[in-house]
Amino acid sequence: MDKVQIQWGDLERTEAIEKDVWEKSKKILEFAPSATVLNVNLKVINSVKSAGVATQGVLMELRLPNRQDIRTEKEGDDLYRLIKDAQAAILTQIKSKKDRKLI
Repeated sequence: MDKVQIQWGDLERTEAIEKDVWEKSKKILEFAPSATVLNVNLKVINSVKSAGVATQGVLMELRLPNRQDIRTEKEGDDLYRLIKDAQAAILTQIKSKKDRKLI
């Protein structure tokens, strides 16, 4: 999908994570076909090597026409859960914009 861009930050790239992001992205793009790009930024906020709990972050930005961009950011210790939660937040915002006839 050429509309999806994944930035890995300092997170190790794996096929499983990449596949999960692609699957979640498909549904987002189905609901927002006018979108020009979906940026997914994955990052480590607090690594296992530092004190405290390992924390990761997911930032999703959906670019839409007429500056109607949608953005969400999630942080936690389960990357797959964060990707799912970010997808749900983006879909909720898309639905809200559609209900108000903004997209």
